[in-house]
Amino acid sequence: MNGPTFQERKRPWWPAILLLSCVALMAHTASTSPGAAPSSLDQSSFWQLLQGWAPIFLKGTWVTIQLSVLSMAVASTLGIVLALCRVYGGGTASGLALTYIEFMRGTPLLVQLYFIYYGLPQLGEALRPFFDQLGVPGLSRIFTLSSMTAGVAGVGLNYAAYEAEIYRAGIMAIPRSQSEAAAALGLTRFQTIRLVVLPQAFRLVIPPVTNDFVALFKDTSIVSVVALQELTDSFRKASTSTNRHMEFAIVTALIYFLLAYPLSRLARRLEKRIHPHHDHDTQPL
Repeated sequence: MNGPTFQERKRPWWPAILLLSCVALMAHTASTSPGAAPSSLDQSSFWQLLQGWAPIFLKGTWVTIQLSVLSMAVASTLGIVLALCRVYGGGTASGLALTYIEFMRGTPLLVQLYFIYYGLPQLGEALRPFFDQLGVPGLSRIFTLSSMTAGVAGVGLNYAAYEAEIYRAGIMAIPRSQSEAAAALGLTRFQTIRLVVLPQAFRLVIPPVTNDFVALFKDTSIVSVVALQELTDSFRKASTSTNRHMEFAIVTALIYFLLAYPLSRLARRLEKRIHPHHDHDTQPL
């Protein structure tokens, strides 16, 4: 009996080309439509506006990239620690790690950002008398964070909970027999984790971690609520100043897409390299 029949899936770059064509058409229609804003009746005026706002958008894009990379570094580092605590930490460490993961995943990122940026300074002011008694009155100022620091901390701490579960799944996917073989060779538990388990687990989790980085990159738009001039904040300023909301929304979405789509492609390629025997280009009829 023959096995299931599969049909090869065509996966060229046509989705990106189609999307870019649609964006260009929408921009042209919005720029030339009769219902456009009074200050933007002809197409050339928008391009003049875009040239004027280009430095602001470039700066916002660069801030978004920095925010994404730093936040992912925090999330990955803390996620590994949380995953190790959950798998190897024992009752107390595992319970604390699980509590952190469930709390951070169960509360909105926006609320966490508000707490870090606006709530921590209030906490510092409330603790100032205590710090004064200790003879360190300036210690209360450490609770006041810059918008960039608050954004990195908020996004990084939030995504650490998700990264922890990804790393934990990677660790649990390594057969127990490998740890037993390492112990038979005389390796300590720490050496087994560092030399045997983690290298293989990292290899398995690269695709989902890359996908998470794409999601994190888009979620950095929320950080605009803490007065950080990233890409979404640049869009808000440009659209409200010029009354060209649709056009600048399209430009902003296009920038996000052009930065995120290559990462999605990279995640797919990494998955193919890690699982070469799985046919990623076929699907059931």
